[in-house]
Amino acid sequence: MTSVSGKSNGIKKTKRTVVAFLVPTVVSIFIVWLLMRGLSWQRLLGSILSAAPLGLAIYAIIACGGLWLRAQRFRLLLPDPQPASGPIFLATVIQNALGDLVPARLASLGSYVWLMNRRLAVTAEAAASTFIVSFALDLVSLGPLLLIAVAVRFGAAAPVEGAHFSLGWIAIFAAVFFVVSAAAAWWLGPLTRAFARLPRALARGREGSIWTRVAAFLDQIGTSMETVRRGGKLLRLLAISLTIRLAKYAALFALTESLLARTANGGPHPSPWDLVIGVSATELIASLPIPAIGQFGVWEGGMVGVLFMMGFPREQATLLAFGVHGITTAYEYLLALLALASLLVHLKKRGEKP
Repeated sequence: MTSVSGKSNGIKKTKRTVVAFLVPTVVSIFIVWLLMRGLSWQRLLGSILSAAPLGLAIYAIIACGGLWLRAQRFRLLLPDPQPASGPIFLATVIQNALGDLVPARLASLGSYVWLMNRRLAVTAEAAASTFIVSFALDLVSLGPLLLIAVAVRFGAAAPVEGAHFSLGWIAIFAAVFFVVSAAAAWWLGPLTRAFARLPRALARGREGSIWTRVAAFLDQIGTSMETVRRGGKLLRLLAISLTIRLAKYAALFALTESLLARTANGGPHPSPWDLVIGVSATELIASLPIPAIGQFGVWEGGMVGVLFMMGFPREQATLLAFGVHGITTAYEYLLALLALASLLVHLKKRGEKP
């Protein structure tokens, strides 16, 4: 009877695994089919293969530099003793490649915490807190750039006399927004510790309950987050975060120019401000709980929709979306494989079990 029950559970588990793989595959294929209706796969492949090598090289160098800055930000947020910069960079490269596997960057968070905890001897709480603070700093650095990008795009699309706000006023508002967001980042640690009071109250003094563990976990994360309040770290973190954000859009701009450099289509090229708007909206859409393999189809659909609404031809928007996502994904996976191999070699030299 037990063997029959175990066999039945095994069959159910296999079916769930098949469905979990099949549904995202079908969703991705369906979205890609919709986007490519009436367009040529040969032209899409040709546009990618004919990308200008110089632009690709510039993209690769800037993107790798951005990853190095992300690793330095992670290291700056970690409590002492901190691992060396090299292994943190390798862990950052690996987690970055896994960001699109599931929505909301859960795979990226999980892989980063696991690598830092199991391979670099960093506590799970400290690793999780650095990831959360880094995410908050990414939002802080995005806000002002996005406001200015919308203002520039609005000013370019509308007559000057029809604009309600000048670019100068938008820039001032963006600066104020940045300062307010930075102040919020300053209070992340105390706010997290204050929020821990809720599960502690729900625990009602019961040791070992799930609420007690949640409260302790939030306390530990809050303590780790308070590192940004010491020694002027916040200013350095904000400067690094802004540089990371600018490097990201500079790399993508070089990539889009590389893809469009040799195309026969004489349509307009997206400006850096167009990319700030397009990529931000696309990443928001891709973070929705839509089942798709590596967010393929979802990311492209979001980018095509945003570029099309901004006035770019559908064919050009589609070629750009597939080209950018395809090349960036391939490059990130290549770097991740090299980083994983390097990390295993590093651990082997230290005599640790891979």
